[in-house]
Amino acid sequence: MTQLQALYAELQKFFQPLWPGEDKPLVLGEGNEKSPKLMLIGEAPGETEVIKRRPFVGKAGKNLDEFLSLMEMKREEIFISNVVKIRPTEVGPTGRTRNRAPNKEELALFTPWLMKEISIVQPKVLVTLGNVPLKALVNPKITIGDCHGTFMESKASIPLYALYHPASIIYRRALLPVYQGDVLGLKEALLETK
Repeated sequence: MTQLQALYAELQKFFQPLWPGEDKPLVLGEGNEKSPKLMLIGEAPGETEVIKRRPFVGKAGKNLDEFLSLMEMKREEIFISNVVKIRPTEVGPTGRTRNRAPNKEELALFTPWLMKEISIVQPKVLVTLGNVPLKALVNPKITIGDCHGTFMESKASIPLYALYHPASIIYRRALLPVYQGDVLGLKEALLETK
């Protein structure tokens, strides 16, 4: 059993009894767990991710594929995870269950596990996707609009590069050139550090 598998077994054991009677499957990280160049961190899984039990495979996953294409990388080369490992949901006005941003309690429960995950994976660079992971790993007062496309120091003592969440492009098409420019900035920075 690898260190990461042991962590995930411990995580499953810890979270299983927290929501009795509720189906809250964990979606764990995946990819290259041996010091990858990049570890991408989103906020939480959505409906498709829970069904497939894999991070970033729904609509945002298609935009992640675009990110990988711009970076000239394969999914297997990087490690992908989320701050919160369950799907945070709410009932919308139509009565359907929909995604929501993780609440403070969920973030407080899951962030220490993310820090352990990062310390095991040991990526060269952390890439946060959106506000939630950025706030968890840098500062709760920071926003993605203020620092996207820049490097900063993370609480994990690993350089962190802030990107808009791939899903934001779905809802705000005007962000696409900004997002693409930020991704190309990351690619260039990685080439310079080779």
